[in-house]
Amino acid sequence: MPKKSALLLLLASCLLISCRQEKVPPADLITPDQESAELIDPMNPEAFADYDPEAGLAPEDPIPEVKGPGSSLSSPAVITGVFTRLGKMEAESDFISEKLGKEGEDWKIKSTSVRSMGSKTLDEVIVETKGNTQSTFYFDITEYENSWQ
Repeated sequence: MPKKSALLLLLASCLLISCRQEKVPPADLITPDQESAELIDPMNPEAFADYDPEAGLAPEDPIPEVKGPGSSLSSPAVITGVFTRLGKMEAESDFISEKLGKEGEDWKIKSTSVRSMGSKTLDEVIVETKGNTQSTFYFDITEYENSWQ
């Protein structure tokens, strides 16, 4: 192994060990009310033993919502109640699926980009349908973006 690769591997290992010792979770597991949240160590499989994906959201968790047409920059679909990257992506995917059908079969994401418009942050998602046509959807992700500041 070249010296540069070995050094990078060593540095990455040290960083991982340091984060685990300090119990620093990955960004997707940090919630806006981080101080009261129970943090799960993703490197420890036993941490997920009690996790039940069928149980859904806890009563204190906000319910994700997507409202609006999402058809242009001036009328985006507003996403609220989502504080993780995965949650944001799922909300966008569900919204598009309601309009175009099943993701992977009827449509797929071609590209995404984030735009700032004044005090708002917008996500532009370009999808391609089975018939090789493109559709563009706009999502106001300001609440999600502000939850990390």
